[in-house]
Amino acid sequence: MTDTKTAYNYGKFILSSGIIIFAIGQSLLFIIVAPLARKIGVNELQFGVVFSLANISLIFAGPFWGKKSDVIGRKPVFIIGLFGSAIGSLAMAGTLSIGLKGAISTMGLLGLLFTSRFIYGLTASSIYPSASGYIADITDWQNRGKGMALIGSANAIGSILGPAIGGGLAFMGILFPIYAAAGLSLIGALVAIFWLVEPEHHKIRQQNKDTSKPTLKFTDPRLRPYMIMWATFFIIFISLNFVTAFYIQDKFGITELTAIFRAASIMLVCMAAVITLIQGVLFQIIRISPQLLLRICAPVFAIGLFIMALAPNLIVLGTGFAILGGAFACATPGINGCASLKMEPHEQGAAAGYLAAANTSGAILGPVVGTSLYNLQPNAPMLAGGVLMIIISIYAFKIPAPKQYQAKQ
Repeated sequence: MTDTKTAYNYGKFILSSGIIIFAIGQSLLFIIVAPLARKIGVNELQFGVVFSLANISLIFAGPFWGKKSDVIGRKPVFIIGLFGSAIGSLAMAGTLSIGLKGAISTMGLLGLLFTSRFIYGLTASSIYPSASGYIADITDWQNRGKGMALIGSANAIGSILGPAIGGGLAFMGILFPIYAAAGLSLIGALVAIFWLVEPEHHKIRQQNKDTSKPTLKFTDPRLRPYMIMWATFFIIFISLNFVTAFYIQDKFGITELTAIFRAASIMLVCMAAVITLIQGVLFQIIRISPQLLLRICAPVFAIGLFIMALAPNLIVLGTGFAILGGAFACATPGINGCASLKMEPHEQGAAAGYLAAANTSGAILGPVVGTSLYNLQPNAPMLAGGVLMIIISIYAFKIPAPKQYQAKQ
């Protein structure tokens, strides 16, 4: 038992490290790729449409890999995701390099941007479902929220390190940080190959040759409320990510490229630091039920959005991002924790895959929604998002608690 517990503790560390690496690459995407759009001759709407179309792959790939992890195990699917993250990052960096040299037409460049992001989505989308399934396999219901918070805090740490790496390595070339992130993904995949231990649940299933396909459907009523909440959260959040650099540039009159990078990085760090402190420290010390976290995440999100919409300077804007961090710190263990507690053990990977697909609906709709609203008015994405979060806040109180918490009430 002690050996198994030690192996799982190492597993949590490896999973967290892999998610940190993945999040580093994602944060670099927003602070480097988005501001470069104008420089390589792509306008805001073109940029948003290309990424929205490319991210359609995430809708199908997330559930596929989640179900696959239920059958063949969490470890191989997690490793595939890290290799995919590396390949996709390299493809994106290469595309941007071509664009900066002006060696290709705008249509050709848009095609390469689409292809590199599409490849990334098909493979890297396996990271979160496999990691969430792994945590669900090795935690009981009392500690499920705590385990899911660990994944969220790892993502936040990566979001902090991404801007730091971007700024620290920028002197070696504006695209060098993306190449560095790809290298870290490769290292993470190799570490997982040699040291990540498959949960006993999957070892037993494989020994019994129980490799039947999971039957969980995305229409399952147990999942529907949580998918709605994640889809709403991420449509708003991705919309913000795609317009933040433009918002800083246009609203506050910052035009120098490195200054825009720096300001956008600080905004993400403000948010990620709060997530890390709450999920990585507070939620590891005190136990809060996923149901309570589910109900408070949306109101906090709305407050942060309204502050950002009315921000007179970068300090207030950073405060809004920090409050958004508090909302996400509650959302990950709240939404994922409640959903996981309503699933059977053999459904955990598939459920995580569908939740990831709901997240990525934001990656599809967010770029277009955000840039379209931005063209109407710079703070329109924040104002519209705040109103939508108020509606979701009411909806969250109507979601029944998992039976474990109903039994305690």
